[in-house]
Amino acid sequence: MSLTPIILIILTFIVNFIMDFSFWSIMLSLAYMGGMSTAGSASDLDLLVKLSLASVLIPGILAEIGPFERIFVFSQGGRKAYGEDAMLLEEGLHEICRRGNLDPSDYHLYVGLRNEYNAFSLGKSIVVFAPLLRQFPEGEVIGVMAHEMGHIRNGHTWANLLCVGMEWFGQIIVMVYNTIFFICRLLIWIPFLGIVINLFALFISLQYNILYFILQIPMLLISRFGSRKEEYEADAYACHLGLGRELAGGLLRIESIYGGGNSGFFQSLMNDHPDTPKRIERIRKMLGDDHRQEHSNEWY
Repeated sequence: MSLTPIILIILTFIVNFIMDFSFWSIMLSLAYMGGMSTAGSASDLDLLVKLSLASVLIPGILAEIGPFERIFVFSQGGRKAYGEDAMLLEEGLHEICRRGNLDPSDYHLYVGLRNEYNAFSLGKSIVVFAPLLRQFPEGEVIGVMAHEMGHIRNGHTWANLLCVGMEWFGQIIVMVYNTIFFICRLLIWIPFLGIVINLFALFISLQYNILYFILQIPMLLISRFGSRKEEYEADAYACHLGLGRELAGGLLRIESIYGGGNSGFFQSLMNDHPDTPKRIERIRKMLGDDHRQEHSNEWY
């Protein structure tokens, strides 16, 4: 496994620790203002550090446990598949496991409910969104699933799941702030006090969002470049299983739906996936195809 996931985990921890520390500091300040605590205690810093560590590390550790993995998959739109959807997913998984000498019972399958031609993996779970699963040829679905299995087998998904867990409390912070802002808007009609309260809420919002934006920049750039490398590695795994042509067909079909091609410099900088033509070219080289086809059906 490359160093990129390790660096991303460290940066995710640092960013979320700082954000959580900021949140708990504000909550403690509000407690002082409300007379629920006494300012200046020597143990305050120790308390803030412990709360911040707990709110980052505990969800991150729990994320690696099966039930919590399913919760995070559910939050990303994954649902248990039934009927024909389940049959297609299970057939694809068994074919991949047969080729890779893997145990199908080690992995979990879900259908995504969002209207997307896409798939993703998290932990040991593979999610294929319904439009792709139901409309693409079976071979291309299996090729896409093999790519997602590549993420799992290359160790990409456990790191992503850990990062998702460490970021979980940040979602709670956003909900708390949104609740505070909603209450403050109701108090805006109170003369003077309402204005002061809303200015305080605005300060909290600006402080949180500006700090979050600044801290996210290095993590965003590293994750973008690291993610592209992981995409190539997952493509290579699908080719290793003998499913490179099927994956390429699926990629070309997705590109024909969404458009694409080669991106400009700034678009490429912010994109976490390599350009499809570059991925196709790499797959062709791994398959030993020197001739160039222009349409997806020419792969078969």
